[in-house]
Amino acid sequence: MKNTVMITVGLLATVACAQGREIFVQQQAYAEMQRVSGQIDVLQNNFDDLQQRVNRLEGGNQTQDLRREIEALKASVAGLRRQMQSQRDEIVKDLTSRIKTIQAAQTPPPPKQTKKVVVEPHREYEVKAGDTLSLIAEAFETTVPKIREMNGLKGDILRIGQKIMVPK
Repeated sequence: MKNTVMITVGLLATVACAQGREIFVQQQAYAEMQRVSGQIDVLQNNFDDLQQRVNRLEGGNQTQDLRREIEALKASVAGLRRQMQSQRDEIVKDLTSRIKTIQAAQTPPPPKQTKKVVVEPHREYEVKAGDTLSLIAEAFETTVPKIREMNGLKGDILRIGQKIMVPK
């Protein structure tokens, strides 16, 4: 009998334990269902809010307001572009003027020449970039003093495009 009582107590304990476990699992399932239900409610509220906003935008004044604002912004951008172009033009004009002033200041005045004295047969030569009296004299097999004398030059300064006489 003692064994029967022990077995009965064991069975009752097992049944009680199983019932307790089932209750725990049910409580867990209920809590999970509550959490998911709350998330669904939040999503539904967000969806409803977005739908209302879309309806307001599609429905009227805000669309027109947005279009007006876009047109105003386009006009502002066009005005800024005109201002920038005007400022660029002024800068280019100012820089051009400054460059001309600097170039004028840097360009040496044409060399003073006295009366050209041609003593012998000669040919005319047009000075090019990089020419010097000594290079010209060497090219025409003559001397610098002779070229100076033929052209009435007092110094060695030549200008590009200047025409000088060199002996044949």
